[in-house]
Amino acid sequence: MTDNVITLPGGNGELPDNPLRLAARPAGFCQHDQVMVDEHERTLYCANPKCGAALDPFNFIRGQAKTLAMAWERYRFVTAEARDVAERVSVLKKEEARLRAQVKRLQEKSGGLVNTRGQV
Repeated sequence: MTDNVITLPGGNGELPDNPLRLAARPAGFCQHDQVMVDEHERTLYCANPKCGAALDPFNFIRGQAKTLAMAWERYRFVTAEARDVAERVSVLKKEEARLRAQVKRLQEKSGGLVNTRGQV
């Protein structure tokens, strides 16, 4: 049964202890919404007194650029959707006007009142 099983060198089937440890993150998560710029040291710090983390300027600018790019894409999408809805509304308004005119012509042609609401 164990003829097809390959054992790794030095392996007894158990994994060694993980050598990597992650530092525990403080409770809550700071978005770094406000930053302080230290021009003398050329560094960025989170302005939140509970956080105060030193930020990598490149990563901060990259994150802001990504946020701005996503906002532009969303804006472009929403304006295109609004344009499409406006076109559909104008088509529906034209169709409504055409149908109202047709009802009016048919009423005049029949010489009497035509019940368009389906009520008796």
